[in-house]
Amino acid sequence: MMRINGAQSEHGEGLEPSLRRGWSGRRREPRAPRDLRPREVELRKLLPNMITAASLCAGLASVHFSMIGQLREAVLAIVISFILDGLDGRMARLLRVTSNFGEVFDSMADFMAFGVAPAFLIYQWQFRALGGAGITGAGASRDIELMGQAACMLFALCAAIRLARFAANASKKKPGTPTSKFFSGLPAPAAGGAVVVPVMLAMSPTVEYTMPVWATLTITTVLALLMVSKIPMMSIKGVKISRALAPLLLALVAVLALGVMRDGWLTSAVVFTLYVMTMPIGFVQYRRALAKEASELAAMGPREGTVA
Repeated sequence: MMRINGAQSEHGEGLEPSLRRGWSGRRREPRAPRDLRPREVELRKLLPNMITAASLCAGLASVHFSMIGQLREAVLAIVISFILDGLDGRMARLLRVTSNFGEVFDSMADFMAFGVAPAFLIYQWQFRALGGAGITGAGASRDIELMGQAACMLFALCAAIRLARFAANASKKKPGTPTSKFFSGLPAPAAGGAVVVPVMLAMSPTVEYTMPVWATLTITTVLALLMVSKIPMMSIKGVKISRALAPLLLALVAVLALGVMRDGWLTSAVVFTLYVMTMPIGFVQYRRALAKEASELAAMGPREGTVA
């Protein structure tokens, strides 16, 4: 019999976990801690991720429709993803269930819906050539097809880089931290909507305009580079208007709704184009915000313990 800390044992019974020994005399490894998470989870905590999953599925559906030549449905699936992407984050903040997992999951869904799906759609619509006869661009040369492949790959790659950078920054900040009033570069959802504007114009019953191949190449490449740029873009969260302009804004919403009912493709193309065109305004507003912050810091004077 042996006694350690007042506990008797023949083979180590009653000892501390780190001191217990088996029949072979070897030290036993301490048991892993049990998972203390509850077995049940509130449904409200899953709602934002469910919306994100629906957005991801819509992006996958867009790729499927592009492969079988149903381009109208492919564009509509991207638009649905755009709407769902605007709901998941707001619902998470409203229900106070934000998490790093949700932000990373949202980035993965955005890559599919606004990186892969639009690039695949643009390629199928105007660059793909099967024996010299594409889905719409009959007679497209091999060189144009290769340039189109390069532009679409560049677009998807830039979307991945931007979203990976966003996910890396999201893992460093505390969940629920207020978002900035400006975006660094063109957001992936806006780029994904703007890059399919040529397809929307071609499907519009009002204009029925097919953009030249070189114009589509230029738009795709420029939008790809804007996503990874550092150019500040305006965020709707930071936009403030005068109370006197509120009735005008409501009237504008009514006009927008009428446009969607009359020609949804043309209206969507105009909305995405106008947002991209606000880039100079966002740059000016960003510079003003920096100047205002610098003047406020200068007015506060040097802090205690610093040498002027």
